[in-house]
Amino acid sequence: MGRKPLKKSRRDAPEKKEQWARKLIPHFQKKGLRSSTMDEVARLLHISKATLYKYFSSREEIVALCVAQKLQDIGRFRDILTDKNKPFLERYFQSIEYLSQQLADISSTFLADLKSIFPDTWATVDAFIESALEIILNYYEEGIRIGALQKANPHLMVMTDRFFLMALSDPRFLNASGLSLQEAFRQYFKMKFFGIVKKPEQSSQK
Repeated sequence: MGRKPLKKSRRDAPEKKEQWARKLIPHFQKKGLRSSTMDEVARLLHISKATLYKYFSSREEIVALCVAQKLQDIGRFRDILTDKNKPFLERYFQSIEYLSQQLADISSTFLADLKSIFPDTWATVDAFIESALEIILNYYEEGIRIGALQKANPHLMVMTDRFFLMALSDPRFLNASGLSLQEAFRQYFKMKFFGIVKKPEQSSQK
C-alpha cells in the first residue's frame, strides 16, 4: 500500500498575507489571472516559491484572499449610503463616486478569468452583489418613504441593477459598449437615478 501524502502545515500570518495580497491585487486586476502562476506570484512578491507555499496551499487561495480584500474595500460604500447624518441624495452620489473609484482598475479580463477559472471564488462575488443589492433596496425604500424618489416598486428598481451588475462580468458587454468598468458603472447609476429622482412640483402658470 502506498503512503498517504502528508498535509503540509501552513503558517498563520494574517498581516503578512494581507500585505502580499495588497501588492498582488493591482497586478491581477490589470493583467488577469491566466498567466499568474505560483512562480509569477513569487516573483512579484520577491520571495521564493517554497516560501510562498509555506503560507498558501494553492493559487486559488491567494486569489481568494485578494478578492476578499477587494470586496471588503468595495463594501465600505455601505457606510456612505446608510449614513443618516448626510442628505439623502448626497449619500447616493458619494457612494457611487466611491464605488467607481474602487472599480477603476478592474479589467474585464480579470472578471472573465475569475469567473471561468475560479468559480468557487467567483461565488463570493455573487454573494457580495446580492448583499449590496439588499443595501440599495433599503435605500430605495427609504427614498420612496420620505418622498425623495418617485413611488415605484423598489424590487423592480433593484432588479434592473442586478441585471446590469451581471452584465458587467461579461467582457463582451464592456467591449461592445467601448466603456471601462468604472465608466459603465458611473454612467448607468447616474442615468438611472436622474430618471427616478422626484422632481419639485412646479407652480402653476397664471
